[in-house]
Amino acid sequence: MTLAMDETKTTEQNVTENRSGNASGEEKGRTPKQRRERVQRLKKEIIAGVLFLLLFSLGLSIYSAVRLNHINRELLSTRASLDEITGLLKELQDFSGYTAASEESVKEDDTLIGSADPVIVDTDERLSGYARLDDVEQYDEAFKVYLTFDDGPSSHTGDILNILDSYGVKATFFVNGHEGFEDEYRRIVAEGHTLGMHSYSHKYSEIYMDLDSFADDFFEIQSYLMDVTGVESRVYRFPGGSGNTVSRVDIHDCINFLQEKDIAYFDWNVSSGDAVSPALSVTEIVTSVLSQVESQRANGVHTIVVLMHDAAGKETTVEALPIIIERISAMDNTVLLPITEETTQIYQVGL
Repeated sequence: MTLAMDETKTTEQNVTENRSGNASGEEKGRTPKQRRERVQRLKKEIIAGVLFLLLFSLGLSIYSAVRLNHINRELLSTRASLDEITGLLKELQDFSGYTAASEESVKEDDTLIGSADPVIVDTDERLSGYARLDDVEQYDEAFKVYLTFDDGPSSHTGDILNILDSYGVKATFFVNGHEGFEDEYRRIVAEGHTLGMHSYSHKYSEIYMDLDSFADDFFEIQSYLMDVTGVESRVYRFPGGSGNTVSRVDIHDCINFLQEKDIAYFDWNVSSGDAVSPALSVTEIVTSVLSQVESQRANGVHTIVVLMHDAAGKETTVEALPIIIERISAMDNTVLLPITEETTQIYQVGL
């Protein structure tokens, strides 16, 4: 048995030596040209491998950059949406001031308290979009209340205009670009109200991206109103107000732009609170407006600009409007007026 094992080991050694000898023989058997070709082939394989790794890395980097850019845009969009909500909530900053007692007084009194004195409007063509008042000096010592409506025209614009007409009151409409409401734009002008601009798109993330975006939107709404009504509006309200927290461009640059174009801008110092969802009740809107107007009067503020909205879902705003008009008209030495070139500017941010 030992002899058999020795013979097996000897055989394996011979096979290994033969293989090694064969490989060595093959290598020795190659010509210099074949060896060079083999070396060249190995070099090419190495270079191809390196190039593949480089291209793969480059592709991965490009893909990562694209994904990061997409994520960044999504984050910016989300931030803009959150800022827009913040801007809307800012309009409600004074809403909490109403009291339960004043709310109860609105519920108990459904009678008409009075109507506003009619405002005389110049019927000549009003190329600036401002309402024209005769003998405006008569209101110098009065508390002047300006009802303003943002975001229209809408399906409620006709009702709002009807109510204003029934009381002989003129107001100010800060409108957006809503195609299909051409008759409402024209009616605002024809009935002697002030036609103001509130941006074309009302998309915070687009309008406030940079100064060029703001300017493009401004020219779009101004030219659109000119085409529809023949009026070149000269008054503007910033979406979210001049004190909004949305703008990525310095709001002072936007203000400078407007001033260079001889455009006045107006914010507000009384908010109806009707920007919230779900909608406020008629009682809540009336109480909010009246309590703030009374507070401004008590503080000796003679220019009071009331923010309301003319938009879908604002039925309670329309229903509250007659009560607001009657209550304010009944206040001593107080008049309801449209914003004009003589109106003292009310703004959150100035130069």
